[in-house]
Amino acid sequence: MKIIDTHLHIWDLETFRLPWLDGESDVLNQTYTLADYKKAGNGYKVEKAVYVEVDTSFDEKEKENEYIIDVCKNPNMFIEAAIISGDLTSPDFKDYIEKYVKNKEIKGVRQVLHIPSAKPKTCLLPMFIENVKYLGKLGLVFEACLRNEELEDLLKLARSCPKTTIVVDHMGLVNPDIIAISNPSKEEAIYQEQWKHYMEQLGKLPNTVCKISGLNPAGSWDIETLRPAVDIAIKTFGEDKIMFASNFPVLHVAMSLEEWILALLQITENQTEEWKEKLFYKNAQRVYQLEKERE
Repeated sequence: MKIIDTHLHIWDLETFRLPWLDGESDVLNQTYTLADYKKAGNGYKVEKAVYVEVDTSFDEKEKENEYIIDVCKNPNMFIEAAIISGDLTSPDFKDYIEKYVKNKEIKGVRQVLHIPSAKPKTCLLPMFIENVKYLGKLGLVFEACLRNEELEDLLKLARSCPKTTIVVDHMGLVNPDIIAISNPSKEEAIYQEQWKHYMEQLGKLPNTVCKISGLNPAGSWDIETLRPAVDIAIKTFGEDKIMFASNFPVLHVAMSLEEWILALLQITENQTEEWKEKLFYKNAQRVYQLEKERE
């Protein structure tokens, strides 16, 4: 089975500073290389991967960009494309992104919006919307990574930028545990219904795509723990607008890459081979305009 991983992180803590790791356990607060990724997959071979920016310190953003462009250009590497970081609230964003658009390896921009420093409704600021529209003009995607309660804002953004592809990272989830609760409290039930409602609305838009990833439950898990969120994401976006993603190495807080691939194969075992090929390969190839085959 051919696999394109649409959400891979690697980081060398001797080269880059990642402030968000300061409060993390040793599971994440260590260097992760491509060699580590290859070992994590065990029996599954990922043919291509899309690197997603790792939220380095502000003064290292452009250093990270140049680093990953070099990685993508290396024919011996399977990372073929990259989503770089960018401040979409900045009036200087257009000048910034134009420095990189000549590199065919750059496929889009992400600005992490679920961190404390990102104020609610940031993605609805006029400058933010203008810059997301500009990404569409350049043929680049916007990767959305934000709080669950701001999915309504993302919906408004996507409607305002119909010519820009909006990629919903991690199924729009920050807390996947709540989705799996079978007997939720009133507050948990509201959370579940709001997430499902806005996923349905986002899935109806022609310019949205959803990454099937981000399920890192805090406690013990099994296939049935993961199934509810995956089933809803698949149903609401449809077979042509879903893409496999690992979120390596962040998924290690709950499971290995091999376990995630196996779990997803079990959840989708009743689907046709053609359907699975879209999830694991073809949709990503189309969305990120990846070369058909490596030379």
